[in-house]
Amino acid sequence: MVFLFYNKTLETGYKTSTTNALRREGYIILDHISNGSYGEVRHSKYITENSEQDLVVKIIDTHQTSKDYVTKFLPRELDILRKINHPYIIYTHSILQRKAVLFIFMAYAGKGELLQYVIKEGPLKENRARVWFRQLVLALQYLHTMDIVHRDIKCENILITNNFTMKLADFGFSRFVNRSKRLNCNTYCCSIAYAPPEVLNTRPYDGKASDIWSLGVVLYVMINKKMPFNDSNVKLMYKQQVKREWHYRSSVEQMISQEAKTCVYNMLQPEAKKRWTTDKILNSEWIKMNPKLITMNENETLALVEAMKINQTKHNQHLKKIDSNNTGTQQLLNKRPPKFESHTQSMLSVDVNELNSENKLSKVHSIRRSARVLNANKLLVDSDNSSKDIL
Repeated sequence: MVFLFYNKTLETGYKTSTTNALRREGYIILDHISNGSYGEVRHSKYITENSEQDLVVKIIDTHQTSKDYVTKFLPRELDILRKINHPYIIYTHSILQRKAVLFIFMAYAGKGELLQYVIKEGPLKENRARVWFRQLVLALQYLHTMDIVHRDIKCENILITNNFTMKLADFGFSRFVNRSKRLNCNTYCCSIAYAPPEVLNTRPYDGKASDIWSLGVVLYVMINKKMPFNDSNVKLMYKQQVKREWHYRSSVEQMISQEAKTCVYNMLQPEAKKRWTTDKILNSEWIKMNPKLITMNENETLALVEAMKINQTKHNQHLKKIDSNNTGTQQLLNKRPPKFESHTQSMLSVDVNELNSENKLSKVHSIRRSARVLNANKLLVDSDNSSKDIL
């Protein structure tokens, strides 16, 4: 079998020597997917004599990004990526460095982003939303148990695999926090549309409670296909958050159970101290509506137990500096297979054939960034009449 190497040196600016070095390690860099704030994401493959694995690679040129990112956020991200391994978090296959450029190879999620799925398919039926949302809460419970806060939870950072499993991704703003200090964050990151009032008000905040708010916005979007607040005016948005001035579209409100509304209500609680935790969400009446979701399966339990065993004293041992002068290819994280396999379909209370018929979504992730931003803005509607064009 012959594998063709996709080389776009002139377009990306990467030297042939770098692409050849990656190829010797078994990595093939393929088509462009998107551009992020601090790098480019591309489709890639990892090839051995006996197998070929689809991956994506996040490419970060440390000479082209801010000093604050390289010295503060990037070392945190790399440190956390090397520690986490959970069935509902996108797994990191390996991390390589070539001079000033980092290559973070991660699992490929064939069905793309949750945002695109909701835009294309409409509000999720509660049976499916419940299963998927529980997976996200379990992922967040795992992180919070390790005293990790994500700080950028949004529909664009939640991916769907080919077997319809949720995967939390993008740890660019994540960090370890001190559990003995409630107001443990003072960097005002995350997307405005998903930010809680305490972040909009630029006060020191509880990172875990902030993650819960963002996840509440995600649930609202999943079952309502609409953002709860319009972020075009931050001052007005803050007032709407504090006064709970958000509502469900009339076309779906009667179909949403009171248990689901209660879950959203307690996650979008403007007072951080009163906001639900992951444990309360997992024990909510809405989750219990599917008896199969009450008890964790073996992989979910194993992941949580391992999180509890993490040595707390090692949290602050981050990579202090990214050495961009090394001319070789450094392996910052050795190649590793996914540790957990999902059993999503066995828990679903929906027709599996219905899921399998959705193969048309398999290339949704490759929509260019500009199109994704445009589609995201379509969710920001204030009335039922203005939202008819996306139903």
